[in-house]
Amino acid sequence: MNRFLFAAAFTLATTWALSAEESTEESFIPNYSIGYIYGSYGGKSDVSGGPGSLQVNEFGFQGNVPVWNNDTLRLTAGLGYRLNQLDFGGAFPGLGTDSLNLYRVDIPFNAWWDLGSRWKFWGRLQPGWYSDFEHVSSDDFVLTSLALLSYQWSDQLKIAFGGYYSRDLGEERLLPAAGLIWEPNRHTSLALTFPRVELAYAPNEDWLFAGRAFLSGASWNIEDPLAAGNEFDLIYRSIRVGLGVEHRVTGPVWGYLDAGMQFGQDLEWKRAGLPEVDLELENSFYITSGIKVRF
Repeated sequence: MNRFLFAAAFTLATTWALSAEESTEESFIPNYSIGYIYGSYGGKSDVSGGPGSLQVNEFGFQGNVPVWNNDTLRLTAGLGYRLNQLDFGGAFPGLGTDSLNLYRVDIPFNAWWDLGSRWKFWGRLQPGWYSDFEHVSSDDFVLTSLALLSYQWSDQLKIAFGGYYSRDLGEERLLPAAGLIWEPNRHTSLALTFPRVELAYAPNEDWLFAGRAFLSGASWNIEDPLAAGNEFDLIYRSIRVGLGVEHRVTGPVWGYLDAGMQFGQDLEWKRAGLPEVDLELENSFYITSGIKVRF
């Protein structure tokens, strides 16, 4: 899978968040969540054409709190945590371990700026550490930044564009971001924010149903199981296609359940002085459930 495409996932998926943040009061499509906690279970995936298998489970949370707020400007700060448990179903060929616990800790800072009746700005600065935390070094640190402008083209259509910078996959990248959100009525929303596509339907203010396809995965700097003291980058990627349902539990608290299939999975790593290893994995299912907080 193209690395640039994966790195763009965060940027373009968050274009939906920018537009959803500006949902009109009359729309049943709920606003972007400011906090969440979730768990995700993935089915076992065999290596294509070779021995070994991989199962990825995930747990995470994120919360944001207001720092400054007035009629045109809002600033927030937050904390995010994610644990990925990788089970290789026995010693994985060439990796030297049968399981790994890998972590991501992020500290996002966001700014929303109202530039008038049609223009909105969203900026994000997010330092993070992506590691097994066996040995923390500068290679574990990743800085992500985002700048997006949204424009209310019509009552039903919003467009967004901007740029994204990160060293998420071990290389510095500056990528463009673009997308559109179409809300033909108060119940329906179509988000085309490649490489994320989402069609959502809200029959009333307490229920939301959605079909979506998006890129998933992560990268980490980890200690080499075969050579203590050495480190290398491990990268896991997949395309998730599934259906989801959300229900308002009380006030701003929503419960949700997603399920579907994982396609295009691959696991990649590279040790210094050795060829890069990139393994393709068979398709598998996933189930995710959790709680979101929306205002």
